[in-house]
Amino acid sequence: MYITARIKADKIFHGYDEALAPVITDHAPRDYVEKVIKLDRILSFTDKYIFIECPHDTVQTWEYEGGLEDIKQKLNDAKLLIG
Repeated sequence: MYITARIKADKIFHGYDEALAPVITDHAPRDYVEKVIKLDRILSFTDKYIFIECPHDTVQTWEYEGGLEDIKQKLNDAKLLIG
C-alpha cells in the first residue's frame, strides 16, 4: 500500500549520543518533489510533517504540501483510516 505526497526532506534523526541527546542532521533546503511512499515506512503524520522510517535505523521528517486533513482524506478514501 502506498500514498502520494509532495514532500521536501527536513531532518534525519540518527539516534542518541552518550549523554542521551538526540543526534539530528538538517537537510539542505530543497524544493518539493512528488513521492510515492510505502505506508509501512510511515511512523506518523502531523499537520506539517511525515515521520518516516529509513535505512540504517534512522528516521526522517519530511515536510509535505497540504495538511493533516488532506492526508486523512486520502487514507479514508482508501479505507485505511480507523476512527
